Amino acid sequence: MADENHIVEKVNDHLYVIQGLGGNISFLITDEGVFLIDMGNSRKDGETVLEEIRRITDKPLIYVFLTHYHGDHVNGMAALPVHVPVIATEHTLENLKNITTPNRAYNIKEAYPAAIKDLKEKAQKDSTDSEKAARELKEMQKRFEAYKNESVRYPDEIFETRRTLRVGDFTVELFLPGPAHTGGNAMAFIKEMNVLITGDNLFHNDFPYIDIRGGADPYHWITIAREHSKKGYDIIIPGHGPVAKGTEALARFADYLEYAANEVRKAKEDGLTEDEAVEKITMEPYTHLGKARFRENNIRVFYNIGVASCI
Repeated sequence: MADENHIVEKVNDHLYVIQGLGGNISFLITDEGVFLIDMGNSRKDGETVLEEIRRITDKPLIYVFLTHYHGDHVNGMAALPVHVPVIATEHTLENLKNITTPNRAYNIKEAYPAAIKDLKEKAQKDSTDSEKAARELKEMQKRFEAYKNESVRYPDEIFETRRTLRVGDFTVELFLPGPAHTGGNAMAFIKEMNVLITGDNLFHNDFPYIDIRGGADPYHWITIAREHSKKGYDIIIPGHGPVAKGTEALARFADYLEYAANEVRKAKEDGLTEDEAVEKITMEPYTHLGKARFRENNIRVFYNIGVASCI
């Protein structure tokens, strides 16, 4: 099923992926109930996820697994019934408490009001941009009201590095491979299907975001991507981008990270400053990738963390 905002893709008779509501969202339908992985970017997205599940099955939702703490994966939990348990890593819980909660307080107290004030001033000016600003102001105020009515829900059940669940006829292995996209981005392996769900440890056909504040380690990320590219998975569901058959997407992703690291290393050896490196390094072989705004993030991260022996 598709509309202007999202697409629901059937992977097989039991597994579906929703794209277009923030990060990719997966759900596994079993005789026991539904196992959901991530919930989208807002309460509205979460409501849409629950509606899409109900369109396909009348089985109850029995678990939600959060791959990591980023809002485009967890904000939809505002729509989640309180009786449904949420599972995540200990590191994800720490990030929700120490990063997400303070950020929300700042956004409500300062960031949103400042943005609204700026748009109000632009809308009141007699210029060609005033109508556009008025439209943006209305949308911003709507988003702000929705944002204020949402809250951060912490996971009910946490694990440090690994947890295995039997959900109906399926074995779901949740595991933390170590720091990569964040310090706590866990993955899910559905054993009977030979399917890996990576969360944002794979950006498929996109530049990745490297979240140093959240504990990311791009060099270890290369190691993880290389290791799992050799595992022989039949299907990989990334955090962003299309579902992939086989493991080539992981190998290409590792190639990109290695290329970025080497380009930055060479720029530093040539004496370039950080800003000069951002300007010079175009990632020419990878200009086809989406989320181009993250190119600068990638360069600045590699510039500031130095060189690893694996490169």
